[in-house]
Amino acid sequence: MKKFFGALLHYLRLPFVCIALCWSLFRAKSKAKKYRKDPKSIFVQDRFKFVYKICKKVLFVKNVKVKAIDFESIPTNPKLFIGNHKSNIDPIVMIKVLYENLSGQYFTFLCKKELAKNKFIKAVIDLIDGIFIDRNDPRQIFEILKKQKELVKNNYSLIVFPEGTRTFSDDIGEFKSGALKIAYDCFLPIVCFTIYGSSGRMDKDKSNKIKGEIKVKINNCYRPKEFITTNVINLASKLKDTVMRTYQQLKKESSKKEKK
Repeated sequence: MKKFFGALLHYLRLPFVCIALCWSLFRAKSKAKKYRKDPKSIFVQDRFKFVYKICKKVLFVKNVKVKAIDFESIPTNPKLFIGNHKSNIDPIVMIKVLYENLSGQYFTFLCKKELAKNKFIKAVIDLIDGIFIDRNDPRQIFEILKKQKELVKNNYSLIVFPEGTRTFSDDIGEFKSGALKIAYDCFLPIVCFTIYGSSGRMDKDKSNKIKGEIKVKINNCYRPKEFITTNVINLASKLKDTVMRTYQQLKKESSKKEKK
């Protein structure tokens, strides 16, 4: 009965939230244009709060609940978040959990260039100073690294999905070692996380969709002194194995819950 009334309330609110979301996206375009013209025109806390509210609306429309696990021990200084990528909803989920759990700290993403084709998505990403990257142009790596360093100097943390693209099965793709370079260059802590349950949430093909809430679990935080002498390829492999173990653990826990 509780689930029934919860679902009823959601569908009654849904049209109003959809309208509010559309209005927020149009406002995002205007705000992003203003911000690009004059970066001092909008305070950073106002930009992030606005984007956070958009993400909450998207998650409501998609009827997605998110659970953050083990976020208590994350350092407050700039850091590199490294984790798996299953769906286009992953960045939206990460904005929600990080905004709610990092208490005034700021963060942004490395995003594939294709996302910039959508003016609304580009506006939202611009408002949090996201970096667009062309995966087919390796020559831009030095420019990307330069932008990352500038953000770190401004106390931003960086979120990178080192697989480079989404994986649609329960496997975890290869972690590209280049994603870790900024941690070595700027002596950043690496926070390893796992996302479970986001598969199929934003895709037309729902065959890979996982029911239930999306979970984001912090696995480990590696201080620079713990990895700075480690070969970057070996570190990437170690992080991938950690993410995979946690993913399988979360999958097992979710399966047990469904059977009850």
